[in-house]
Amino acid sequence: MYRHIPHSDIADALVHIRDLFRRSRSSTEQGLRMHERRETTIRDLLSNLPRMDRHPTLKMVLEIAETCCLTLEGAHLLFGYNLGKIREYDLRLNGGRTHIVESYPFERDLLVDLPLRVAQHEAFTDDAFLRDLVPEWQTGLPIKALEDEAWSLPGAFYVHVGTEDSLGSSIPAGAMALVEPIDHEETSHPNPRRIYLLQFGNGYRCSHCVATGDKLQLFSSGRSYLGREEFLYPGSVRIAGRVRIFAMNLPTPEHPSLHALPQSEQSAELILPWEHRSRDRLFATKHRRFRRSKEQEQFIHDVLKAELHSKLSAR
Repeated sequence: MYRHIPHSDIADALVHIRDLFRRSRSSTEQGLRMHERRETTIRDLLSNLPRMDRHPTLKMVLEIAETCCLTLEGAHLLFGYNLGKIREYDLRLNGGRTHIVESYPFERDLLVDLPLRVAQHEAFTDDAFLRDLVPEWQTGLPIKALEDEAWSLPGAFYVHVGTEDSLGSSIPAGAMALVEPIDHEETSHPNPRRIYLLQFGNGYRCSHCVATGDKLQLFSSGRSYLGREEFLYPGSVRIAGRVRIFAMNLPTPEHPSLHALPQSEQSAELILPWEHRSRDRLFATKHRRFRRSKEQEQFIHDVLKAELHSKLSAR
């Protein structure tokens, strides 16, 4: 996830980027302003590098990404961070809890295969092999092609189903699911045949459900019966979206420590990550929703300290 980059290597990369832009200076007013901003940003960073800590601030990384026209992946790589590896650590440290995951394709030029032609609608109404659902593929496309409107619905996001807190879930533990937003009518009257991502003050769960009066009743799946599960709705639970598809590893691994959502004395408000107006509120809400024991916190602290080769503050 992180490897130390000497300040001299960072300086050489910044000078190279600056020289490339100087060869093709823009003649527009907007381009000239960006040129001046880029020159100032790189000059200040070069002068401060000898005094800079090995870990730059996020503000600095974002400034370099914007002024130098780099992707987030590229800007982080400049300072030694591999964003693709962060997801591996996220699943290692947080995979026990059902949570929303980052879906941005950092490595935008990564070549992938995408369906070119799919089967008729009837083929998707029953179980089938992938070769029968997608008879023809297009290969060698950059992953940024998925950002086109034809491939994704605005507002869609991904969720990882926890390997510990998903007892009774309608989706197997460890699966990755695509969640799409729904309109007010479906939020008020969810279809019991559909699977929804439900947000609670102490976590998430993928489940069939039905709204009756001021209650939302969940339907447990699989062999586990959790009793009658009813929650005040709206109020104690929020329907965050509808699960469209999910993927999982085969054969299905066993998760012996599977249990229901843990009890929490201080629940978080029912708000999605991107709806927060400040980073502080985002972190504070996540801290309340995903409570950890002292042993868990110490384990995570030790893992990150070893990986980042740096002391971690309490914040």
